[in-house]
Amino acid sequence: MGSAAAAAAAAALPASAGSGENLVLILDYGSQYTHLITRRVRQLGVLSLCVSGTAPLAALESLRPRAIVLSGGPHSVHAEGAPTFPEGFLDFADGAGAHVLGVCYGMQLLVQSLGGAVEPGERQEYGKMEVEGTAPSSALYGEAETGKRQTVWMSHGDEVVRLPEGFEVVARSVEGAVAAIENREERFYGLQYHPEVATFRMKFSKLNYKFISSVLGSLKGKLFPPWYFV
Repeated sequence: MGSAAAAAAAAALPASAGSGENLVLILDYGSQYTHLITRRVRQLGVLSLCVSGTAPLAALESLRPRAIVLSGGPHSVHAEGAPTFPEGFLDFADGAGAHVLGVCYGMQLLVQSLGGAVEPGERQEYGKMEVEGTAPSSALYGEAETGKRQTVWMSHGDEVVRLPEGFEVVARSVEGAVAAIENREERFYGLQYHPEVATFRMKFSKLNYKFISSVLGSLKGKLFPPWYFV
C-alpha cells in the first residue's frame, strides 16, 4: 500500500481510531504472513490497519495507534535498499504512546535502529523450532514462564547478537538464538518467530491476549475475558 492508499485507508477509519482508543497499526515489510497478523488482531476484537512499512510519516500522522506491529519480510537489514520505517517513526510512536512489536525482520529492524546489532546467523533457523522462556516475568508471556517451552515457526537467516540499551531477552530458541526481547519502560517488544502462522494460532491468540489486553487495557470498557481464547 503506497502513501496515497495509506492516507485513504486512514481517512476511512472510524473517528475513534484517530484518538488511539483501540487501533493496532501494522507496517508491512513483505512477509507472506502479514495479512495473517491483521486478521488475527481483528479476531481479538480489535481494530487493525495494515499499510506499507515504507509509507511516509505524513500518511500516518492522523493516526494515534495504541500498538504498532512491524511485520516480517524476506530482507536482511544489511542489504542495500532494505526497507525501513520512515524517518521520524520512533518519535511518532513515542508521541502516540504506542507499544511497538517487531516480528522477525521487524524485530531486527527495531534492534538495529535502536543501537543494537544484527549479524548473519551461525544457526539459521527455518520451520518448526522450540523456544524457551528465560525471564520469570514479561509483558509478552506473563508470569512464571522461565524454562517453559513451546513450538513456534522460525524463518530467519540473520539474528540479534547485541541488544539495544534497556532491553532484555525473555526467550531463546533451543539452538541459543534470541527469540523474544522487550523493553517495557520504552514500550518496545520483539519476536524472532512468526506466531501468526495458522499452525500456531492458539499460541498467537494467547500471546496477543497478554500483549494487546495489557496495551489497550480495555475495549469499549470491558476487559477481554480470560476464557476468550480457550
